[in-house]
Amino acid sequence: MSAEEIQRQDAVTAWADGYCGAVSELVRSVSTMPEIDPSTPAQASRTSSELLGVMIGGLDRTLQRLGSLGRAPVTAAERMKADAVATYTGIRDRAVGAKNQLDAATTTEASTAAIGAVRGPLEEIGRLDLLAGFDTVPELRQASARAGRCLQLTEQGGAARFDPGP
Repeated sequence: MSAEEIQRQDAVTAWADGYCGAVSELVRSVSTMPEIDPSTPAQASRTSSELLGVMIGGLDRTLQRLGSLGRAPVTAAERMKADAVATYTGIRDRAVGAKNQLDAATTTEASTAAIGAVRGPLEEIGRLDLLAGFDTVPELRQASARAGRCLQLTEQGGAARFDPGP
């Protein structure tokens, strides 16, 4: 490989590593989300709100890091990043709406209805493919195999996905 090709490969790998570091923030937050306590409607509402707060924090950190990620050396990667930002922003907005609904609930009926709104953002998070698009762009696929943070996301040998559970 020429010096220019090595430099480009290094730039793509560094960008992929930064992208994977950004989405790792979401993985960290999901791994620390509290469980919902269904013992009473008030407890379910309070713990659901806490769970959403942790999720929103992880999405905020992910979006901030994606926003500060430099321009991708691969055009397709810029589109991929823009799609990810749009997806994560949408989930975040729905999670904020559900949290606001929970926090504003003053009756058991309102709390019960608000708790139902929690399911949507949780299911969306569960379906995320954190490296969506990496497999369709050869340079990114190769870079993710070299980038330490990408390897951490996929160290289980599978795709960088959340397990939505049963």
